[in-house]
Amino acid sequence: MPKLAIAPWLHGYDRSNLKFDIIAGLTVWALVVPQSIAYAQIAGLPPQAGVFCSFAAPLGYTLFGTSRQLIVSPTSATAAISASLVAPLALSDADRFRDLSMLLAILSGVLFILLGIGKLGFVSQFIATAVQVGFLFGLGLTIICGQFFDVFGIAKPDGPFYKQFWNLITHLGETNGWTAVIGLGGLAAMFAFKRFMPTIPAALIMVALATILVGLFNLDAHGVAIVGDVDRAVPLPRIPTEFHFSDLATLLPGTLAIVIIGYSESVSVAEGFADKHKYDIEPNRELTALGVSAVFSGLFKGFIAGGGASQSAANDRAGAKTQMACVVLALLAAITSIALMPLFKDLPIAVLAAIVISAVVGFLNVHELQRLRQLRRGSFVFAMLALIGVLLLGILPGLLITVGLSVMLLLGRESRPLTSVLGRIPGTNAYANVEVVPEAEVRDDLLIFRLDAALMFINATWMRDSLRDLLAQRETPPRVVLLDLSFSPDLDIKALDVLAKLNDYVGERGSALWITGAHKAVRDMLIHGEEIGTIARIPRFLTIGDALAALDDPQAAAMEAVTQKEER
Repeated sequence: MPKLAIAPWLHGYDRSNLKFDIIAGLTVWALVVPQSIAYAQIAGLPPQAGVFCSFAAPLGYTLFGTSRQLIVSPTSATAAISASLVAPLALSDADRFRDLSMLLAILSGVLFILLGIGKLGFVSQFIATAVQVGFLFGLGLTIICGQFFDVFGIAKPDGPFYKQFWNLITHLGETNGWTAVIGLGGLAAMFAFKRFMPTIPAALIMVALATILVGLFNLDAHGVAIVGDVDRAVPLPRIPTEFHFSDLATLLPGTLAIVIIGYSESVSVAEGFADKHKYDIEPNRELTALGVSAVFSGLFKGFIAGGGASQSAANDRAGAKTQMACVVLALLAAITSIALMPLFKDLPIAVLAAIVISAVVGFLNVHELQRLRQLRRGSFVFAMLALIGVLLLGILPGLLITVGLSVMLLLGRESRPLTSVLGRIPGTNAYANVEVVPEAEVRDDLLIFRLDAALMFINATWMRDSLRDLLAQRETPPRVVLLDLSFSPDLDIKALDVLAKLNDYVGERGSALWITGAHKAVRDMLIHGEEIGTIARIPRFLTIGDALAALDDPQAAAMEAVTQKEER
């Protein structure tokens, strides 16, 4: 387990930063608390769950996190994913719903921590940017569609986006007029604040105004849905008990997908602020920090949290210098839970929906989809598949599709890497791809072939076939086929076996297979393969120049001398 990150900066805390951190904490509290109440609605939980999460998640992150600006709190995406995973298991049982939401947060936290201990921060690279853009776009449309039911005061059905969208269109005649005025007015105000006064705590202002308006005119009597009685509550830890052990197995696949996507999004936000302020974050410690944050949130009756871009941006704009701003946020959230929750009694649900929509609209990144289409059509197709998967199948299947497509995209690229035929740049001893440098000199008696990636089981056959095609295009076989393995740090068994068969194939065509640029692990694997009879000896050279010297020397002893010198 990594050491506490809070100890060094807290021990040497510069008190001149305190005023900035307090202001930042207050600013983020004004944004996060109204949002957390709204996101609790998405998660299918009472308002207190969102506030509990706003207390526990940033406090847990502060203990181990290395970002000075990242705010870990409820987000619309995590709330929607939590509800999609828990709802099929809870079956409208409120106690089970609450405990399964807590359990899901704890499970994701444990998995985060295990990945952090195993130093597996590279898992964030598993989610392709294009696929994540598509998933978030589909998720955004699904959330927005669901919130418009509350904006118009229409009963919301279950089901994926297309069913909800059709239901919304066909039931607009059931709209409650007062609810629509409040919801659409709140939505217009939220967008106006964002456009013209982005630093103003728009969510808090709208919550206060709408609550006062409903209370003054008794609008709940006219069909306007409100939060209702909300009890004060001290955020105390609790172990979830209303679940079955079979629920763990059911939640685990979704939990894994949440961890990969959540970490990818959170660490990208953290890295962005680290680059801006010229400091480094530690990816593996970030895994642990997000894990502790999730466990805290689950234990304190919250749900999954994440590193929110808008919350973190607000924290940065407010001048946060250290993670003390997170501590201030946690304390203010606790005070809200203990003393201020009854004030939200007359808060209209329509305004909460407006807050969610204004926050989620950023997921609809049309510009990024256009950029993907212009830069790489294949990536755009994967993005659209992820988007359509969410819209047609729902959030959970879409989440799993996103991870699956990312892995497919990764494996697809690794299985068919670029290859190069090398030639000598005139007047130098340097070699380059002849397609990049057409004037590079190529010898008739030599084919220098390079795989522009690490040779491994997934691409070994592709390399072999590519080289065979090149040899088939030559009328006269070269004396030597020189295989450059400088991009390969090691060899696995499949790669070794393919090299053995390739050596036989090249020999049958009257050529000799030589290797250059082999790293120590590659040479050791080749030598061990020779010793046990898996592969015949293939001459190996440190550089292309060494191989050429051996090729031009008529005495075989010269070649052996170079090889032996290289292996010593």
